[in-house]
Amino acid sequence: MLLRQRLGIVMLFIFLPINVPLWKMVLELLGHTLPWGDLQLFFAFLVFFVMGGVLTFTPKLRSPFSE
Repeated sequence: MLLRQRLGIVMLFIFLPINVPLWKMVLELLGHTLPWGDLQLFFAFLVFFVMGGVLTFTPKLRSPFSE
């Protein structure tokens, strides 16, 4: 398994869109407030979730000139 795929799997778990309220509560407990609304955070987590999926499920690319 490539490092890129491992990073993608971690991103899939961390940035699940259902985890937005959890991360928001954790950051508020730590004393940090987020300037964004719930819908903006949802779409940001969705973008990172899709990026994790792309990192995980895209095949290893090979150059045709490498041989």
